[in-house]
Order: sequence, then C-alpha cells, then structure tokens
Amino acid sequence: MMLSSSLTSLTQTLVISKKASELTIMKRPIVPFHNARTAFKALLQEFRFSAADEILLPAYVGWSKNEGSGVFDPVCEVGAQFRFYRLTRDLAIDLDDLCIQLKTSRPRLVVFIHYFGWPDAQLAEAVMLAREHGAVVLEDEAHALYSDWVSGICGRLGDAAIFSLHKMLPFDYGGWLALNRSLEPSIITQLLQSPLRNPLPYDPLNYDWYSIAAARREHAQKLLELLSPINDRIRPLYTILPEGVVPQTLPVIVTEHSRDDLYFKMNERGFGVVSLYHTLIEAIQPAEFPDSHWLAKHIMNLPVHQDIVPQALEAMVEQLTRIVR
Repeated sequence: MMLSSSLTSLTQTLVISKKASELTIMKRPIVPFHNARTAFKALLQEFRFSAADEILLPAYVGWSKNEGSGVFDPVCEVGAQFRFYRLTRDLAIDLDDLCIQLKTSRPRLVVFIHYFGWPDAQLAEAVMLAREHGAVVLEDEAHALYSDWVSGICGRLGDAAIFSLHKMLPFDYGGWLALNRSLEPSIITQLLQSPLRNPLPYDPLNYDWYSIAAARREHAQKLLELLSPINDRIRPLYTILPEGVVPQTLPVIVTEHSRDDLYFKMNERGFGVVSLYHTLIEAIQPAEFPDSHWLAKHIMNLPVHQDIVPQALEAMVEQLTRIVR
C-alpha cells in the first residue's frame, strides 16, 4: 500500500501543463537607468554601502575629463572603501592576486568587467572564489550586451549586471540593471522602484540583436585577418574570436609606433578609432600595477559596429599600415 501511495503521489507531481504559467521561473528583471553608472549607484545604495564596506575592482579602470569614471565614480559617491586585484597584460584575471585580496579585505562586493565584450576565460572560477568569501558579485557588461543577451556566455554568474545601451546601439544614452535570481526578492523589489530609475523613451528590442551580433563578429574576424601582415607593429589583444563573443570594439596593441600619434592620424583621415582606458584612475598607481599602465599606454580600439561596410575595414587597415610602416 505504501509503494502504491508513493507512486500515486509521484504521478500527481509529474504532470505537464499546456503552457508555462509560473511567473518566477527563470525571471530576470530589468531596470532602466540613464546610464550604467547610475544603475551601479542604485545597486550600491540599495545595499547601503558606506565607509564601513569595501568593494573589490579590477586594476584597469579608466577615466576621462569629459565623463569621469563610469564604474569608479559611484563607488566614491557612496563613500565605500575600495581595493583592486591585478590583471595581466592581456586583461586576464590574476587569480592568485584575487585570492589574496579576497582574504585580506573580505569585500562586500566584487566587480568583474567584461572588457570590450570578452568575458574572462576564468570568470566562473573567479566568481566562485568571490562567493566563497561571501561577496556580492556584479558583472560590468557595458561592452558585453550581445555576448550576454544573444550568446548567453556571461551575465548569469553574478548577482546583477549593468549595461550601457548607448555604447552598443545608436542612442545618446541609456543603461540597464539586470537582476539575477541569486538576489533576495526584497532587494529586487526595491531596485525596481529605485528613485534613480529612468524609463527610456525608446525600445532597444526594436533592433535585430542577432543580426547586429553577427555583423560585429564578422567585422572583428575580418580585421583579425587583415591585421596579420602588420602584427609585428599592431597586434590584436585577443588573437582569436571565441564562440559567442560579440565585440564592442577590437582592441589592438600598438608596439612599434606612438599610440597617441596613430590615434590622431587615423581620426584625421576619417577612421573613428578610439583609445579606451588611455588614462587610468589615480588610485591605480604605476608602481603597484605596472602591467595595467603599460596596457593603457599601448591599447587602441578599432570599430566593428553594425554600420560598417567591409570595404571600409580594408581601407582602415591600409591606412594603419601606411602610418606604422
């Protein structure tokens, strides 16, 4: 009788409804903000970060006179303490140093940045280490909108993720805060009602994200091939384009020429190259983080966005070649 009763109970639970109806399964709330830095600040405010708390950041955070620092300014605005973990010259997380910083400081929050749309190959291990030390995890996906939402290769290991829509779509502003299921429901509820939230006047979903992602990957792959003859002078930071990575730009290292001179000459000739992270925040000192500063002095970013026609990529590399040779 007991076996029969157990089977009956099991059968009653193993039923399939005609359609999904559970509102909480795989839900990932999105909160709109003016930009990613405001989204980050809202998250810090909800967790009530103060001078008693410490935030652990990667030692590669940029600053500009026009925009300040998108990921560092909110930390200063809420008055939290901060510390940095090392990155290598190819922007990989130094796991040994991350472990040291986690043990030394016991931060409440750890930030992982997916630079230029490339999630770190060691991200899962790094997030696991952060969680073992009781930290909340934020994935900064300002450059990784499509690597997350089209490819799904990042954005789900952390408790939350921030996005800069205007860096990936033809908008002047716009940010998102994605809230993952690891967050407490009460925190999610409060963030959905944040006074800093800013409903967007446009709908990003009106764009074909899959086609945009495909175009960006195609342009990046084309550039990797075109740059091959001058790799001794301009080499890609990432030599391959892994499955699922959708670049924001293609970062390259300028080794046998002045990066600043190359930047200005290319823009004068009509090619919109940028130099992201050309200046690091003052808190990241050269003596302590020499690899970060070396990278900041040599990195340049080539456009791969969806507006580009393939012939323009060939013309851009032709100009690069003329200048550096």
